[in-house]
Amino acid sequence: MAPSAPRTKVRLLALLAALLLGSLLLARVAFLVHFEGWGGLVEGGVGRALYLGFKFDARLVAILLMPAWLLLKPGRGRGGAWSGALTLAAALVLYCVMIAVAMVDDVAARPWLLAFLAVTGLHRGLCRDYGTLGHASARRLWGGFTLLLLGVLLLAYVMDFATYGYIHTRLNGTLLMFLENLRISSRMMWESYPVLRIAAALAVLLTLAGLGLGRLSRGLAFAPVAPWLRGLGNAALTVLLLAVMYGKVSRYPLRWAEAFEARKPFQAHLALNPVLFFLETRRQMDGGFDLPKVRALQPVMADYFGIPVRQDAGSLPTLLRDCAPHPLVKGQPNVVFIQLESFAAFKTGVLGNPLDPTPFFDTLARRGILFDRFYVAMENTSHSMFATLFGVPDVSAVENATRNPLLLDQASVLAGLDGYDQSFFLGGSANWAQIRGVLKNNFKRLAIHEEGSYHSPVVDVWGICDADLLMEARAQFNTLPRPFWSYVQTSGNHPPFTIPGHLKDFHPVKLDPERLAAAGFTGNEEFNAVRLMDYSLQAFFEAAAKEPWFDNTVFLMWGDHGLPRGSRDKRFGDLTLAIHNVPFVIFAPALLQARRDHRIATQMDILPTLASLLGRPYRTATLGKDLLDPAFKDRSAAFTFTTFRRPARFGLLQDDYYLNVDPDGSAALYRTDEADPADRGASEPERKARMLTLATGFHEWSKYLLSHNKP
Repeated sequence: MAPSAPRTKVRLLALLAALLLGSLLLARVAFLVHFEGWGGLVEGGVGRALYLGFKFDARLVAILLMPAWLLLKPGRGRGGAWSGALTLAAALVLYCVMIAVAMVDDVAARPWLLAFLAVTGLHRGLCRDYGTLGHASARRLWGGFTLLLLGVLLLAYVMDFATYGYIHTRLNGTLLMFLENLRISSRMMWESYPVLRIAAALAVLLTLAGLGLGRLSRGLAFAPVAPWLRGLGNAALTVLLLAVMYGKVSRYPLRWAEAFEARKPFQAHLALNPVLFFLETRRQMDGGFDLPKVRALQPVMADYFGIPVRQDAGSLPTLLRDCAPHPLVKGQPNVVFIQLESFAAFKTGVLGNPLDPTPFFDTLARRGILFDRFYVAMENTSHSMFATLFGVPDVSAVENATRNPLLLDQASVLAGLDGYDQSFFLGGSANWAQIRGVLKNNFKRLAIHEEGSYHSPVVDVWGICDADLLMEARAQFNTLPRPFWSYVQTSGNHPPFTIPGHLKDFHPVKLDPERLAAAGFTGNEEFNAVRLMDYSLQAFFEAAAKEPWFDNTVFLMWGDHGLPRGSRDKRFGDLTLAIHNVPFVIFAPALLQARRDHRIATQMDILPTLASLLGRPYRTATLGKDLLDPAFKDRSAAFTFTTFRRPARFGLLQDDYYLNVDPDGSAALYRTDEADPADRGASEPERKARMLTLATGFHEWSKYLLSHNKP
């Protein structure tokens, strides 16, 4: 009788992986059937949700199994209980690295590499003679630890079902707030759920799991293969587990944002893994808002927007208002947004740069409506995009709002363009900064064009170059139904400042460092990157002007943020205007008359102004205003916020004044038209007090509206 194959660690972990994956799949199907009924299994889109959910489940299973795979070996070595305790401690360290760093960090590749290198060292040091399951004591230690993990996993799924049934959201980090009132929360759970029956069911399941683990882990041995072949197999399986954790073949890993491409909110929740979702949202919980402050400042904000104060007893404060348009065009023209990367005002010729690096953009500005006192809230692309689309400065204290799954549900004036086809273009991946989730959750019909969908070659980390991106977008515009709106996000004017070799008619120039520095450029690489942006716009507009849709299209172009790099204006510290002041142009030569507008404007004003000029009444509760409304001509203000300092400084621009507020609440008032401004707070106390109150209102309401932006 031929001997049976040895019970190897590979076979044991493969069996555990299959059992875990099968159990998690059953839990997901049970979630679907319980909350949607059996008919939910045949709805359109549910297959993709289950597929994504399986990938998230596989990631969790790989995380759970990786320490055992790397730190344990079959057979009998030295150490007994000591070896089990030692490897168990190493496993706990590894779990902390993998879960607390890699799984909830936005940049996954480097943490995985570091974890892999660290574990390789641990494996060689600890597992040559120790970490075996040949001793009963080691098996008991690891068996107990495994049961603890299974218990936590089962409890998490029970709590997840209860959470969704109660508040229609998956298990997430905000539930930790109930620990602040533990006695009340515990009593509510006791009175609301069959706690004893649930506990009994968990105990039975864990007992059965313990018996099964004990049986499976006895008699483990090495497979009878050559050591070199065993080493090769070990390396291959380690890479396989890392690949499962990464989740997809892409520059960016699988992220929760992909779940929110589903058109139905339930299907987005169906795709999530509650354990991973809890860990991610726990890390990204914000400091929140101060509701009494928000209420106290509501009259100030209402007065600024020219609306009555709405303070209904028992209701949350709101700035909800219905806005009448000031139309400049007729019909339904197409709309193209072009967000220009790192496009500071001081680096454009039309706003005074002596090297004239942007001649074509300058021509567009002179033929369109140029807002030369236009400001963004802070220096960050995803923050800027969020503020533009949803009218709220992203003042999140921990993570960008686009990376926080609890802040996905937003309102946008752009949603009022009903009947418009919707598209979004960027050269790289929409998994960058998790923007896919916030886009698809709020614009259900949005078609995202990203890496892998273009014919043009990838040139660097940001994907295809801006010239190719704009030309690919133009080709798509020719196929879209009318009317359409499209958002194009450029990225080339950013390190590494790649100059694509295939653009044969773009020729970099070389200037001496003194001349570049005097004009605000740190070197020829940056100067040529700005020139390349201008070249890309020229190539696009010259080609687009020949298309039938061009004359009936409104183009909106602005910098996502400025930057202090190269700026000779050292005023105002990390609230320097070089970061916040960018150009904004509305270009539609067949529809709009050219002019230059000097009123203070912000990125939150882009969509309200667009709706107004299109003749679309709109409803909003956020912080954007209509730049065509004459009521704002003299009182218009712009809020600014530091990107990298925490606690943050914030500021307010109004008229020719700039108020800077430090974290301790102290404030200084400056004039922006003075080369060496002095604090005017003492000589103009009324203006300082008025601006400080309004600036504080913007700050507090920004924090509040991040989670309350639904009219």
